[in-house]
Amino acid sequence: MTRLYLCFVLLCSTSSALASLCVTADGVSLHTGPGNKYPVSWKVSKYTPLAEIKGSGGWIEVEDMDGEHHWIYGSHVTRRLVCVSVRTNTAKLRKAAGPQAELADIKQVDRYTSFKRVDSQDEWYEVEASWGETYWINESMVWRPLKISKLSF
Repeated sequence: MTRLYLCFVLLCSTSSALASLCVTADGVSLHTGPGNKYPVSWKVSKYTPLAEIKGSGGWIEVEDMDGEHHWIYGSHVTRRLVCVSVRTNTAKLRKAAGPQAELADIKQVDRYTSFKRVDSQDEWYEVEASWGETYWINESMVWRPLKISKLSF
């Protein structure tokens, strides 16, 4: 029993959580390093979700849905929102949750279109676009960074 307890303590002490971040404005620049002197690697839209890797002097190293690493200034992101991006080539938007629900006025969106998640029902997310409209999208169509733990042995 003592050995099991010791293993549990070691596992807990070596884990670290990755935070889910959400971009707060349109046209925010991601950089290849921690500072404006580094080249811009990608310009992202409002509600783009990113996974936090580590911070350095106000800058945060992040991972996007393609697994690529970038740096963003900390004031351009928040942990208070849950954001998602379309991970498939296209995704249908609906007026209500469910595969038979009527399509929204904007019937579909392309890969990387980002939204703020406002609600969920079964496998459907109610999302808000940066232009203020709300829609329903199937969770299988989107990516969002989850708060995960990395364990080191």
